[in-house]
Amino acid sequence: MKAQWIILIVLGGLLVLGLAAYLAFRKGPDLSSYLPLKEPRLTRKEDERVLEVEFSGPADTIIPKAYSVLFKAYYGAKGSPKGPAMKPPKARYAALADFGLDARSVAELKAHDWSGAVAIPIPEGLALPDTKPEAEQVAAPLVAKTAVWEYGDVAEILHLGSYETEPPTIKKLLDFIAAQGYAIVGDHEEEYLKGPGMFGVSPKDYWTIVRYRVRKAR
Repeated sequence: MKAQWIILIVLGGLLVLGLAAYLAFRKGPDLSSYLPLKEPRLTRKEDERVLEVEFSGPADTIIPKAYSVLFKAYYGAKGSPKGPAMKPPKARYAALADFGLDARSVAELKAHDWSGAVAIPIPEGLALPDTKPEAEQVAAPLVAKTAVWEYGDVAEILHLGSYETEPPTIKKLLDFIAAQGYAIVGDHEEEYLKGPGMFGVSPKDYWTIVRYRVRKAR
């Protein structure tokens, strides 16, 4: 009888630990330190080595394919940080702001061809396996490669919620950049602290840093 109680206690403990691990995994990392970024800021960011996949084509199809190639290469790379040590994925989209920021244009964005790159920051010396484009990608292959994303002065803001509700946040950042006497250099960038593909996360719970490289306007 005593042995049975011990077994029940052990099983109960394991169940509690399993439930705690599940809830912790579902909750994800503590992102509260990013909350001050709900207000736009100017800062200086060091250049960053990344694993990237460049893309060009219809947004609805080409971007998911680019991410598929990126994550396959990242997890196949020996020594790539996993779990909490893995840095959030990010993307650069060419001339995104030129499409306009009203609610109607958000839906129309998906019908346009997009170009840019998706990426994950990586440590120095990370060795990549040989990658070959898939058969259907021969005409426009999507290949993961290492690169350095240049930064310097940047303006950034945190957006909470779905991408459909992002335009007012972007406009707030653009107005801030202009008011500070800066001009945008390069592409629209987003860093996905909490986003698609994360367990138990719905669009209303997304956390996205919107970022632009900037320089003082002449």
